[in-house]
Amino acid sequence: MKLVVQKDSATPIHQQIYHQVLNRIQTGSLPDGEKMPSLRKLSNELDVNYLTVNKVYQRLEEERHIEILQGKGAFVRSRHKTKPFIDGEKEQEVFSTLLQRSQYLVNRSKSHYDFSKAVVSPGLLPSHFLAQQTKAIIDQNPMILTTYGPVEGDEELREEVAIYVEQQLGYRTEANDILITSGVQQGINIVANTFLSPTDTVAVESPCYGAAIDTFMNKGNAILPIEMDDEGMRMDVLETHCRTAPPKLVYVNPTFQNPTARTMSERRRKELLELAETYNFLIIEDDSFSEVYFDGVLPPKPIKYFDSTGHCIFLKGFSKTMAPGIRLGAIIADESLYESLYISKASMDVGSPLLNQKALLPFMKTKRMKDHLEKLRIALQIRRDMTIEILDVYLNGQIRYEQPKGGLNLWVELPDTIDVEALQRLAKEHSISFLPGSACYVTDSPTSSIRLSYSTLSDRENTEGITQLASLIASQLSRS
Repeated sequence: MKLVVQKDSATPIHQQIYHQVLNRIQTGSLPDGEKMPSLRKLSNELDVNYLTVNKVYQRLEEERHIEILQGKGAFVRSRHKTKPFIDGEKEQEVFSTLLQRSQYLVNRSKSHYDFSKAVVSPGLLPSHFLAQQTKAIIDQNPMILTTYGPVEGDEELREEVAIYVEQQLGYRTEANDILITSGVQQGINIVANTFLSPTDTVAVESPCYGAAIDTFMNKGNAILPIEMDDEGMRMDVLETHCRTAPPKLVYVNPTFQNPTARTMSERRRKELLELAETYNFLIIEDDSFSEVYFDGVLPPKPIKYFDSTGHCIFLKGFSKTMAPGIRLGAIIADESLYESLYISKASMDVGSPLLNQKALLPFMKTKRMKDHLEKLRIALQIRRDMTIEILDVYLNGQIRYEQPKGGLNLWVELPDTIDVEALQRLAKEHSISFLPGSACYVTDSPTSSIRLSYSTLSDRENTEGITQLASLIASQLSRS
């Protein structure tokens, strides 16, 4: 069990050790029943005080992650137990699941005021135009419903994606470097299935997009959370880890990051590439929001723009800003990686739905798309401003947030006196939902942060819902 302790970090040493050990237990790197290193052995290996390691083990035992047996040592507790269910009059055993966590389990019930999902309100998307185009495509060529598309995606769409990426992001690529996917999430899965084995380590931003954590955790990877500041993932922290145990892959969402809406600076983007070249790891660059910038300020060029060695795999999403129901994205990778990704995708779905790809083409080819993106930026900026204004009125000086410069989310840090789980239950009684910050961290440690997605509702519903939520938070603060 190889752990890394940064003695100059602001995070206490016992917390560093705790999070790393817990991560290995949750991902299965430390399997059920595995004997843990002795306190003395681990304290010697890490060059830390014996009592520090003992504190970690005591906490893990209290939380029932490990079991300490007198005279025998500490052992990982069993995480999976089979449960019987009744099939008629016959009892059977269910298969135990290997899934470790999912952000989608956080809130499965429907709420009238739903701020938990980073999606765009259907009223802000070109629904009618896409419906008309889809109908016209089927009328002209009904055989498209019974035709498989190529694994790499429709050639015409790949050519349009190449044009789009150059015009919108300034990155020049070719259709032959592009794989069409069923959204960015499938792209993450394809990359993980192609290049990661269960023993590999993946570094992620902390906090991070929850569904990406799910992917790597359920692959069995050890996940290394790297803290962020206002320039994005901290490269000094990542480099410290690289010197002793480089990750196999680094996942970043550098432009209007989900959940924090922070944007990685151009300097950091270049530094990340330099580290990838030096320590030979891959980068997944997840770009789902870069078109949604506010105040007329363009974000930096993609990391892929600066990549001259092929270490960066660029994932571009079209679902969030254009057509969630069509579920389209793209993987852009250099030739040295493309063939392996192609094979992995072929084994996964034999090709994304052809109708979906053809339906998006007319929209991408016309001025309508450019006009749509401009209107979307204006509409979401208004929602951002209204959300912040309401929070300031009700909670001025009592919460912390960074004003998003783009994207769909507002990351709010509540006072430590607020119990987020209790607030979530209270909000549910008023048919309000939000995403607790704990869904965006590798471990289950409590956090006072929440993510509010101001993009999901209409202007009126957004105003009503945020006002009610702010009032609930204010009432909780008055009692603390």
